[in-house]
Amino acid sequence: MLRANYNATAPTYLESFQPFILSVLAESQRQYVERETIATEIQSTFGITIPSLVIKNLLRGMYKQGLTENVGSSAVAITDKGLVSAPELQQQVSQYNQRQAELVGAFVAHTTEHYPDQTELISSAPGALLADYFARHAAPLLNEALRGRKKSDPYRPGINFLIASFVTHLAATDQTRFGYVVEAAKGAMLSAVLLLDTSGMKDSLTDLTLVIDTPVLMDCLGFHGGLQQAAATQLISLALDQSARIVTFDHSVSELDGILEHVSQALRKGNRSRSTSAGYLHFVDIGASPVDVALLQQKLSELLSAARIEIVGRPDGYYRYGLDETKLEDLIQSKVNYFQDSARINDVLSLSATHRLRKGRRERSLEHCKAVLVTSNTNLVYGAIEFENGEATFPLAITTDAVASILWVRSPAALPDAPREMLLASAYAGMQPSPAIWTKYLDEIDTLESKQEVSADEAVILRTSRVSRESLMEATLGQSDAVTSESPLIALERIKNQAMAPLEDRLRDLHERAQLASSAADTASVNWMEQIEARERAELEVEKARSGESRAVSELAQLRKSEEDKFENIARNSQAAAHRWRNLLVWTVRLIGIGTSIWATFIFLTLNNPADRTGVIIVGVAGLVALVLALLPPLGKTLDLLEKRIAVTEERRRLINLGYSDEMIKRHKAAAMTEVAPSSV
Repeated sequence: MLRANYNATAPTYLESFQPFILSVLAESQRQYVERETIATEIQSTFGITIPSLVIKNLLRGMYKQGLTENVGSSAVAITDKGLVSAPELQQQVSQYNQRQAELVGAFVAHTTEHYPDQTELISSAPGALLADYFARHAAPLLNEALRGRKKSDPYRPGINFLIASFVTHLAATDQTRFGYVVEAAKGAMLSAVLLLDTSGMKDSLTDLTLVIDTPVLMDCLGFHGGLQQAAATQLISLALDQSARIVTFDHSVSELDGILEHVSQALRKGNRSRSTSAGYLHFVDIGASPVDVALLQQKLSELLSAARIEIVGRPDGYYRYGLDETKLEDLIQSKVNYFQDSARINDVLSLSATHRLRKGRRERSLEHCKAVLVTSNTNLVYGAIEFENGEATFPLAITTDAVASILWVRSPAALPDAPREMLLASAYAGMQPSPAIWTKYLDEIDTLESKQEVSADEAVILRTSRVSRESLMEATLGQSDAVTSESPLIALERIKNQAMAPLEDRLRDLHERAQLASSAADTASVNWMEQIEARERAELEVEKARSGESRAVSELAQLRKSEEDKFENIARNSQAAAHRWRNLLVWTVRLIGIGTSIWATFIFLTLNNPADRTGVIIVGVAGLVALVLALLPPLGKTLDLLEKRIAVTEERRRLINLGYSDEMIKRHKAAAMTEVAPSSV
């Protein structure tokens, strides 16, 4: 509701809360309402906590506008003009309650479907869990440190992951409900800023310098992934659009170079790397090589300039504006628990340099504090706040989410999607394993590999695969104690299932096609060659899915060879049959010639009448001629042609009897004239 009123009616940030005061006064059955009870009734009716001082300032402005009138010094009444201006918020309350119920129902259904063993975690108050998530992740430190509150208790184990999973699921599948989530996050941001000093909301940020910390530089340059880069880029755009200056210290650039060097070394180690840094895991996901990272190192200045971040040196004035760096270092070490001394030293240098940029000035608002370190390290911010000993000044450091919230509230129309990108980046981060969980997981992988319960190749996949990290988080919900020796095996099974799923779908499709082809063959005249080709394609796909292309090609070649042998056998048998016909013809002619010659000679010798011998001589000569022709080469060539013709005819007849068409026979003859590579087949 606050988000809707802010967009619709409020010319300034604080005036967006006027409709809630008017609604309470208009709905009251009394002629006037005590000032002290207005905040209580707003909180009871709408769930928004407005400080008494803010209520006082709002009433003063509403009195000047003629919306209210004072009743003595302790009460206020609504005027006729105020009644006309009062919105009917109760109808909106009903509408938003319906949306909230729908969102809560979807959250419970998502958890029940995807994490049925974890439903007990959200069974008590799922709506309250969602609301708390929005308040924390839309503007976490605005709800805690900047309000002067102590850090609240952490989530119960698993809740953060379940809600982060739900938010990312909505972003991918249900834009309507995801819109409810984004609007809720925007309302949480607006509500969080309420308890800050908002007196400078209209002031320019020309004198403000935002100092970008090293992890945020990684976000800005896309070294932590696309979602983090989008959120960081929008933060920079919000600041620059409001005339703020964006810088980073040169020692932070050196630290960034060192982080990339660590990533490069980890990539060189390959499957033996135990790095848990988000940067390393990102570069593994995108398949980057050490050379790729080295190239990025060489052009860091160019990349930062393209990201609109200015590189500056640490300012002078240490003795004039300096702070107790030893005390600061001890304090932030107790908050952050650094594993590397260099990281702690760089953070101390950044906070100290930011303090010198302020030149000792102590201001309560972001607009007038001169400079602030923007970091993603929440514990570093808590340490910086505690170092100030609770003084009512804007802290030396602030989280990216918190500063983005303030900048967005100052100018929500500039980048309306900024809260959406912040929410997605936060949800993505909530679904990634912490360094502690990932280190324990790597230890379990090493143990399984040493026991040969997983192969070296499987260990590589478990250490570097995004699916492995997702499976780990789904199995443990981000709880370090839930990591066991079974965790890598569960992840490995999921990886195999995901890898095999497309192949199984393909095999199932091929099987269905084969059944259809078989059914058609039983009812129709499907020629043999088409069945062979269909079988070859099916065999090729199956073998590619199970054994690789080389084995499939080999088997396909064997099938082709078998088919070619069949054609060769038919051709050979046809030629043999034609040769037998030729021999039969030749010997028939020879026998006729010999028989005729013998008969003519015998008759010639037995006849006494010379006149009768003439016919006999003619017959005998004809027989001799036939015999001679059967022995001469020219007749052999003629018989060769006749034999080939008979062979071709016989081969065609046999193929047709086997079910081959003339077109298929011609295609086979053409293929026999050309050598075809197995891969082409």
